[in-house]
Amino acid sequence: MGRREQPGDQLFESTLTSPAYPVAGKSTVYVNYDQNYRQTGPQVAALDVSFDGGAPQRQFTYSTATLGDQVYRENETIAVLVTVPAGAQSVKISWVIENAHNDWYWAIDNMSMNDEARPGAIPPLPKVQTPDDLPNGTSATKVLFVDMDGMRWDKMHEAGTPNLIATGATGQFGPAYIQDNAIAGTNSGPGHSNMFTGVWPDKHNVLDNSFNGYRKSQYPDFITRAEGLKPELSTFSTLDWTPLNTYLIDRPDVKLQQTGANQQITDRQSTDAALEVLGKHNPDLMMVYLHDVDATGHALCSDRTAYLDAIRRVDAKFGELVAAVKKRPTYNDERWLIIAATDHGQTGFGHGGDQHTSRQGWILATGPGIPTNFALHREWRQVDIMPTIYRHLGLPVDPAWGLDGVPIGARSNDPFDTVPATSGVVDEAPKPASVGGWTTALPKSWTRVDKTPPGSGVTEYRGWRLMSGEFWTTSEEGQGRGSVVRGRDVIAVADPDEWNDKGDPAAGGALFDSALSTPWVAVGKASGVQVDLSHYKQVAGGQPQDAEVVAEFDNGVQRVLWTASATTGAKFDISKPVHLLTAVPTGATKVRVTWHLTAGNNGYWAIDAPEVTTR
Repeated sequence: MGRREQPGDQLFESTLTSPAYPVAGKSTVYVNYDQNYRQTGPQVAALDVSFDGGAPQRQFTYSTATLGDQVYRENETIAVLVTVPAGAQSVKISWVIENAHNDWYWAIDNMSMNDEARPGAIPPLPKVQTPDDLPNGTSATKVLFVDMDGMRWDKMHEAGTPNLIATGATGQFGPAYIQDNAIAGTNSGPGHSNMFTGVWPDKHNVLDNSFNGYRKSQYPDFITRAEGLKPELSTFSTLDWTPLNTYLIDRPDVKLQQTGANQQITDRQSTDAALEVLGKHNPDLMMVYLHDVDATGHALCSDRTAYLDAIRRVDAKFGELVAAVKKRPTYNDERWLIIAATDHGQTGFGHGGDQHTSRQGWILATGPGIPTNFALHREWRQVDIMPTIYRHLGLPVDPAWGLDGVPIGARSNDPFDTVPATSGVVDEAPKPASVGGWTTALPKSWTRVDKTPPGSGVTEYRGWRLMSGEFWTTSEEGQGRGSVVRGRDVIAVADPDEWNDKGDPAAGGALFDSALSTPWVAVGKASGVQVDLSHYKQVAGGQPQDAEVVAEFDNGVQRVLWTASATTGAKFDISKPVHLLTAVPTGATKVRVTWHLTAGNNGYWAIDAPEVTTR
């Protein structure tokens, strides 16, 4: 049987040509039209003009060479300035698509030819900036942020990254876990947006690589917001992944879009441009994006030697950038913050799912005010990058922005973080390296009442337990645990779903039953309970689950502050801040708060950074 031809076996080529328009006596005209244009691969689009039936003259070309990779240009009004040869009488306009595989589209409408550009129109190709366009900086405190797309933490150590390791040893360097699909996929769009906006996807609303729904006015990128706060800053960015320039990064003083045949070439272009800026100019805030590792993983798999080679290439470029910072003649009078991070990991050829290797990003930060890992060991998050940069530059952070991050190097006030969670796997399946552990220990004066049958179910989950977030997340992927993004370091977990995975005790009528209580706290005229995180899930139908938060006073009064029950249906509060308040009854002098969960084989509950406040 012969091979069946597919549409992709041929190239798409098509030309749309206008009627002839008179141009006698004119030296220039504008071709105005509205367009939507999209490309992600081999596709050439162009506008040609032909005077008096003569040969076509190309005015501009859209391709990966002129626009970069993955271009989305939507709802634009374009004005093309056309020079009219002396003596020409008429012109025809042609919109051409050629050499296109199974790519995307070009849509045009409202075409006209005029003596002037239509109001609001833009040229078909953006103005090409160079490092020489960068204004002189004004600050002795400076930032270099290197965004390394798709670089796995475990593979970095396998490859050997001497430059990252040497720089990281002078500050903070470690894993930085991102959300799972309960909030957004582990894609580049959400990952970069987390880093650039300082908030998680449930706020900035970038859920995939389309950037559809991005709340840009509410959560702009940190460079643009910095320009608004301090316009005299000299800001620079360079990259090749076009959507970042199209949708996310708005107004640096110089915003370079690199184009080339592959990501090794464009990474070299970005690095060279940044080296020129560091060597010849005076930047205050720089962002350099390197794409080689991600592209190699997609093309050749992140489990192959080629991926390790790409990591080494990017590490070498990072080393060049750090060396260039230190070679600046004014370096000893400057205070540099250097940050490097990745937007996501990879699993095989791709990412986007809940796998540990896709969710395990990393962050490096070094500079004034940032202790080494030996002096402070904490988990940092992508959303911490923006507040770290602003603290360094002395830029104010308005609480109204609702940032989710904290400056890297800040110490924890969470009582859970005072307890080492170092116990390893007992009944759980083997876990990846460096995911932390668990413990039955509690902070000072905290108490727990476990009525879960002794010896039943999974040991690690036989009641409220303290554990690292990633120890919990890797117990079972795909159920939303990985979106406990606002929890960090050690968290408290009650997980009857995981508890039941050994021996199915719920099938025999056993219940998970555990209560976790704060110490007694003195109260004033009123009392409030604040929990910085509640990550709660219950499943409707079948197995029971009942949860409550109770304030208990020393005069015997109890107040139920919050309840949930599987009898009312499914419920999933994803990494949600909770503020629970109650009045102090007459005669009470102390209060404690209890989180109580009773369930069969149902959902889970995680809390972090609990605080009982009084006023």
